[in-house]
Amino acid sequence: MNSIFRILPFFAAILLFSCSKEEITPTAPITTNVQVEYRVSASSGDVTIYQDVPVAGHSNLAEEKITVNRMTYTYSFTTVSGTELKLRATNTNPSADEVISEIYVDGILLVSASANAPGAYANASGIAR
Repeated sequence: MNSIFRILPFFAAILLFSCSKEEITPTAPITTNVQVEYRVSASSGDVTIYQDVPVAGHSNLAEEKITVNRMTYTYSFTTVSGTELKLRATNTNPSADEVISEIYVDGILLVSASANAPGAYANASGIAR
């Protein structure tokens, strides 16, 4: 029994000092270009749109406000995956007419939102993947 108590500290020391920490080097995230398309439809034909669009000469997006006087609107651009996308729309003259905001990435619907109350916004946002 005494021999076990003499050997036990030896094994404990081996276990403590023989373990090594594995170094994992971080890798850069893989980004790819994606095609983004914003779509807005409003039965009123008079809609105010707030959309994040590319800034000339930069890779980031900035909000742009536009007023559209037709029932459908589309805007397309290319950005990198991982970019946050935002689109919101409302009837210019508050009404209960439905407004639909949709964001497509590489032709696949990412997010859709609708509003049909006076002054309400159809808010769509998501991350381009």
